[in-house]
Amino acid sequence: MSYPQYTTDIAHCRALHKFHGKSYYFATRFFPKHLREATWILYAFFRVPDEIVDNPTYTKPEEITTALDSWIDEWRRVYHGTETTNPVLRATKHIFGTYHIPYEYSESFLTAMKADITVSRYQNYRELEYYMYGSAAVVGLMMSYIIEFSDSKALPYAKALGEAMQLTNFLRDISDDYITRNRIYLPAEDMEKFGVTEQTIKQKKVTPQFVSVMKYEIDRARSLYTESEKGIPLLHPHGRFAVWVARILYSEILTEIEHANYDIFSQRVRVSGWKKLWLVVKTYPTYKKISTT
Repeated sequence: MSYPQYTTDIAHCRALHKFHGKSYYFATRFFPKHLREATWILYAFFRVPDEIVDNPTYTKPEEITTALDSWIDEWRRVYHGTETTNPVLRATKHIFGTYHIPYEYSESFLTAMKADITVSRYQNYRELEYYMYGSAAVVGLMMSYIIEFSDSKALPYAKALGEAMQLTNFLRDISDDYITRNRIYLPAEDMEKFGVTEQTIKQKKVTPQFVSVMKYEIDRARSLYTESEKGIPLLHPHGRFAVWVARILYSEILTEIEHANYDIFSQRVRVSGWKKLWLVVKTYPTYKKISTT
């Protein structure tokens, strides 16, 4: 059941998703209409605070904090019944109620967004994993409620997929994160293990050591993608294929990094439109086998 402003709110959320999340937006085409719309809304809910933190119109950290706190406070009020004219928050409240999404997932996500204002380095993968629970794993968990699942065992696999996609983003965006936001998401322990320093990233050097740490993290991400496949048969059939497509397209970014010889400094690797279609067709038999296991 919708509400009076639903159509215009959906259009607003869809535009945000289409502009900012091309691979993910492509995958939503394989959802039925109601799931596609719910996904656009969730994406917008994630994107707005992410933009406040990552692409701010403010120059001081305290101004970013104030803007994010304002968004968080309004979300809390809206969730608990306050009326709003904000199309993203109004629509998000609607789907949280419709799909019975646990409220605490939203708080975990917003806590991770706040961390991005003050935390720019991670000592080890455990620290990064804790951050990724809020920034990405809960995305997979929320999507599981929207799609529906036959067994709660699906949730750890959804968490793995969210983490894999986030780690993929980190590897693709190493240069931009450092130059634009002074952040390094590669765990310091891993960098030290392979002999990579902050100067390597600052000077945009694709050294043998840098290639080694990239291979190490790519293997970690691929293990997570493989693990996540076990959850697909536990999802409702109407959502399985779109999740598979998202998994395939995002993991292909890792292959594109390899094809670029790990040079993520001189370009932003991407999967072309024609290749996305080719991958969907190519991997369909594998999807059928996995989804019916």
